[in-house]
Amino acid sequence: MDHLALIVDDDPHTLMLWSAVLKPSAIEVIQASDGAQALTILENQTPTIMLLDMLMPYVSGQDVLNYVGKTPRLDNMYVVVISAHRQPETSRIARANAVLLKPIRAIEIRDLLQQAISRSI
Repeated sequence: MDHLALIVDDDPHTLMLWSAVLKPSAIEVIQASDGAQALTILENQTPTIMLLDMLMPYVSGQDVLNYVGKTPRLDNMYVVVISAHRQPETSRIARANAVLLKPIRAIEIRDLLQQAISRSI
């Protein structure tokens, strides 16, 4: 089975960094620089894992999570919420499988990717 990762963040440096972390895993990576791009991608693709920044302009990470929650085709997608807040509101991230607090270490992303792939097999 081919696996796809969707990385959603409005910081180009972060997109590049997370893509570089996932590259050795031989997983296809798609980047979205805002929530609107993420929604467009999710309309047509079903990623194995999505790394989602919560604080973005225009369409927020919360809006993306709401869409995912309303879309049965995405029920098995592994969602990792990325937050700078030390205590993100649990109700706002209920759909997330994991929460990573910034700054993030590469090993954390790789470990969650392995969990997502194992779960999708």
